[in-house]
Amino acid sequence: MSRRRWPRPRLGLEVTLVAAVADDRFGQDIIHYLRDEEVNTSLIKMIPRARTPFTGVIEMELGDSIAVNWRNQMEVHLDTRDIEGLSDELIDCDAVLVTFEVPRETVQRTLEVVHSAEQDRPLVIVTPGQPYPDDDISRHSLAQIDYMVAHAWELGRYSPPGQDRFDPDPVARHLLAYGVETLCILGNGGCTVYSDTELQTFSVPSFPSIYKESSAARDAFCAALAAQLIDHKREFSEQLALWATAAMACATADFPLSNSMPDRRRVDALLSRSRFIVKPQ
Repeated sequence: MSRRRWPRPRLGLEVTLVAAVADDRFGQDIIHYLRDEEVNTSLIKMIPRARTPFTGVIEMELGDSIAVNWRNQMEVHLDTRDIEGLSDELIDCDAVLVTFEVPRETVQRTLEVVHSAEQDRPLVIVTPGQPYPDDDISRHSLAQIDYMVAHAWELGRYSPPGQDRFDPDPVARHLLAYGVETLCILGNGGCTVYSDTELQTFSVPSFPSIYKESSAARDAFCAALAAQLIDHKREFSEQLALWATAAMACATADFPLSNSMPDRRRVDALLSRSRFIVKPQ
């Protein structure tokens, strides 16, 4: 979350992370790693005498993955008071990226704070993973999302009334009716975009790879989407969506590496070889 903040070595911008971290040995390792990656850690909430939550991601040979986690959300979490204390920093961002991995009330308060900016508010990119098991975010909060980047299975709770069988297309249009400006549904290495702009609906092709989508692929897409929107003065386009999808493909193709997040040259090189175009629907 920040103004011109994504890691300098990768996408050439600055990044500041807002998170809660336990003040134990593992939490200190996390902070040191972030600083090595040139991420600003000044807004991280350190919680004394707490144990670090964990997520274990089991990666298969071709990119399939299974995750297990212990969230320890009673000790380690961000609450609405934390967000209110960071209102100036959030409003000063170019883009704010939010995940459902923080409590629902915290997500909703973050969106309200961002939209309280009187002018030139930050872009809002939200990933609904993991979906909340007991409730949805409010309709008011959905209307405060500029870009939602989702896997189809995460959207089941937003099916229109009376829809017995899950179908991503009516679900996507239902979310646009709720006020989400643009929805990007990722799948099979490509992307389908539903937008409440003149672009409407279009498909971004899949980039061939022997690997299936890696656990970090969506993160690469969101980072690239934010960087491109900042570069192009928030002007969304088919080519911009293609660039973000290429970044996701790079993260998948480089899955065996210890850190598969691509830089700009890596994405541009893949695009120059592909000669792909996007197709309206």
